[in-house]
Amino acid sequence: MGKEDYSQAFVYENMVRIAHNCSRGMKNGADLSFMQNAMTMERGETFAKHLGTFAKQFEKVKTYTCKALNKLSKTKPYSLNSDFFISLENEAKNVNDTSSLMEIVNQAMEKINELKK
Repeated sequence: MGKEDYSQAFVYENMVRIAHNCSRGMKNGADLSFMQNAMTMERGETFAKHLGTFAKQFEKVKTYTCKALNKLSKTKPYSLNSDFFISLENEAKNVNDTSSLMEIVNQAMEKINELKK
């Protein structure tokens, strides 16, 4: 797994942690390993057969992402832009690969950083 995967997965973890106001861990999918696993599985590079298929792992990450986006839409100060986060959530439900999902995560993080100022 490369530095690029780690960097992207870290952005995913941060978004989930901010949304749920939680520390790193398995709860709410607040661990970069979920996205990292999906990315490596998508390329067919997995050695962790216990995780199941790429489709199964990707659906898990997608669900965690959608829940985080929904949570952001209801939490201040992010709820001021609830339509933005709801629209990203709806978009995320329809993606089929990790790069598309990461584009959504990156958009969410840009908005989060903008609203934190």
